[in-house]
Amino acid sequence: MYDVLIVGGGVAGLTAALYSARQGLRTLVVTMDIGGQLLTVPRIENFPASPSVSGFELVNSILEQAREFGAEISYDEAIGVEEVEGGFRVKCRGGDYEGRALILAIGKKPRKMGVPGENVFAGRGVSYCAICDAPLYRGRRVAVVGWGDQAHEAATILRNYDNMVYVIYSGRPREDDRLLRELRGLGAEVMTGVRVEEVVGDIVVRKLILRGVERGERIELEVDGVFVELGYAADTGWLKGFIELNERGEIVTDRLGRTSREGVFAAGDVCDMPYKQAVIAAAQGAIAALSAHNYLRRLRGEPEIRGDWRKLKI
Repeated sequence: MYDVLIVGGGVAGLTAALYSARQGLRTLVVTMDIGGQLLTVPRIENFPASPSVSGFELVNSILEQAREFGAEISYDEAIGVEEVEGGFRVKCRGGDYEGRALILAIGKKPRKMGVPGENVFAGRGVSYCAICDAPLYRGRRVAVVGWGDQAHEAATILRNYDNMVYVIYSGRPREDDRLLRELRGLGAEVMTGVRVEEVVGDIVVRKLILRGVERGERIELEVDGVFVELGYAADTGWLKGFIELNERGEIVTDRLGRTSREGVFAAGDVCDMPYKQAVIAAAQGAIAALSAHNYLRRLRGEPEIRGDWRKLKI
């Protein structure tokens, strides 16, 4: 059994691992990937001590630090959790992992369209990361499904690879809408008032079936790729009944990163903190790890450490 079991390999989870391992605690990070949402960020300019860094570079630097102090990484998907004697067991597709203290830093996952064919062609034409996959579609016909700045960024990236870009939006923006003007200025074809009804293909995506929102007309749009930009949601269904969640599915925590269950902590975008920034996620990861350390000290009958940070081993 590990001292600290961390679920999630984004900036919050890796920072928690760094602080936990630095305290001499046997630490394991269970994650499907390293980086989470930050992998989609090409440039970060507001992370302290990093004037300009990509999300990929940032998380990998934290990963190296955590590993230097002995943190272990296991690539797996968490699907369940339960309290066991002496700690907690996280059930994963590849096996179970146990820890005396548990830190949940699972971030958020991209919202899906929820239409036939989407899951079938995920990774074979359906993508949730333009910066990751845009180079694979150079000179192709691609669709961006969504609206807002996130969709604009995806369209910009895709146009940089000489793609014919369609932006599909179920709403009806005004002709003087800023985003509509900017998308057209990029050379994207904006299709409003339609929604995706189905993703069709053979080995890979070949076309989208669209449906008019007002008149119900059916439209077939030939594309080579679909980039879904509908925002992110907390994927915490497997935690219901185990800890308290708010109406958005976020984990409710206090200022020390503690959840409603003793010994379980949380950090990062999955928490109910309204500000979602990399620096805040990192800070929450550090807080959760230090709180877990104090929790384990209490279990051993040792006093908590609450001194000045300059005197702490951090």
